[in-house]
Amino acid sequence: MDESAKEVLEIDLKGWQQSFNENQRMLVLFYRTEGCEKCPAVVDSLPSLLEQPELTGCAVSKSADKALADKLGVADFPSLVYLRDKAHVLYDGTFDPEDIIQWTMLASKKVLQRLDDQSFERLTQAATGATTGDWLVAFYTTTCNSILSTMESLGVRIQAKTNVAKVNIAENYELEDRFKISKCPELILFKQGKMYRYDLPKLDSESLKSFVGGFYKNMKAESVPVQKSDFDHLTENIADWIRDQIEGPNKALVMGGIAGMGVLLLLVLVVCCRTVLAGEDDGQKKERKKAEKKSE
Repeated sequence: MDESAKEVLEIDLKGWQQSFNENQRMLVLFYRTEGCEKCPAVVDSLPSLLEQPELTGCAVSKSADKALADKLGVADFPSLVYLRDKAHVLYDGTFDPEDIIQWTMLASKKVLQRLDDQSFERLTQAATGATTGDWLVAFYTTTCNSILSTMESLGVRIQAKTNVAKVNIAENYELEDRFKISKCPELILFKQGKMYRYDLPKLDSESLKSFVGGFYKNMKAESVPVQKSDFDHLTENIADWIRDQIEGPNKALVMGGIAGMGVLLLLVLVVCCRTVLAGEDDGQKKERKKAEKKSE
């Protein structure tokens, strides 16, 4: 093992980025040198983690770098962050070494799945049976992606019961339209053919865990809209185009054109009806003549 892995190293933003690029595993304790009563004791306990066989190959570090803390969304001190698979997850337990080790084993792999327009229904089956289980999905963009670290932390705790996933609505317009996403981020629980929107101000792991665990029952249950077909998209696009034309500067011209098409269609129907009726009259005349010849 690298000698550096046998001691607790101080790490900054540059060191984190290097470990990230090299796909290393690393536990980082964020602390403050002032205004944090718990920090000194937790920092002093870090060396005990180095001797744990469960953490073999995992570096243990500490950081007082504000830039790195801000980048990772660390706001409380002390806080422990686990880097693995080029993604990080925030620890949400006590600082007892045994608790940390157990949690690290649970969090060894990423649990937050990525969904898009093509894979959403195939993986979740939200509207077609829900046989893949319950799904808590975060709809986000780069302006509100801080929710992703919270979702990752939550996923570690609920992975045996509920799937957690993310959808970038800036890249997946069909899903944004399908579920009528109106805020960023928006969290929706898909459960047994129904969907429940998370509508509480707090977006911490504990609140989301309570929501998934049963508080969702206090929210309005919505039917999961089915995935739109190509024909649905075509008719919607036509309707949108007509609406845009009607509301545009050429409103009078467009309305006149629509009225003209309506009149033309009506004339075509009238002509067709008359042709059919005329055909029926000719047929009736022929039948009458045949009947007269037979009577003679």
